[in-house]
Amino acid sequence: MTDEQTPKAKADLLVKKLLKGKTVHNMFADSMRRQLTISGESMEYWEDKFKISIPTDNLTPALCRDLDMQIMELNQEATFFHAVAAAKAQWLKRGSEAAFNDKFWTIVQEFKAKGERVPGQETLKTLASIGNEDVDSAQTIADIECKFWKDILDHLSMCRRLVENASMTISTELKYVSSS
Repeated sequence: MTDEQTPKAKADLLVKKLLKGKTVHNMFADSMRRQLTISGESMEYWEDKFKISIPTDNLTPALCRDLDMQIMELNQEATFFHAVAAAKAQWLKRGSEAAFNDKFWTIVQEFKAKGERVPGQETLKTLASIGNEDVDSAQTIADIECKFWKDILDHLSMCRRLVENASMTISTELKYVSSS
């Protein structure tokens, strides 16, 4: 046999590596769901709060109406949180850009004041970015929060469409049964 692995051995090795990566991903995801707070609560809390259970049997027009009202209330809350998150993200972005530009300009001026050759653009960008990790991390968290609320709104929109479709189906069935 040669030093090369058989296709089956390569496939087994790939699956083993993927499973190891999945384990690390699951540990990270579980920790993040419990520890990362969004709008003052854990992701786990928001998942429970915005979970909509649409029964697959015994769905009535009254239940569809109740689900629609529940979705409407949750949508209003999520819309507010999304607007706040978007405002925070924009504010942090502007602050981060201003801090970066100030630091960039200061570094250029320091080199000029010393009579030294000013480094290239990429080097200056790297130097200006150093020490800005806190603001960059805050901006990343704000972007995650904003995307989280956008995903919640998309989820609620999908739930609303499902309830509307179910409601129309029930209505059609009731009309068919009553006309028979």
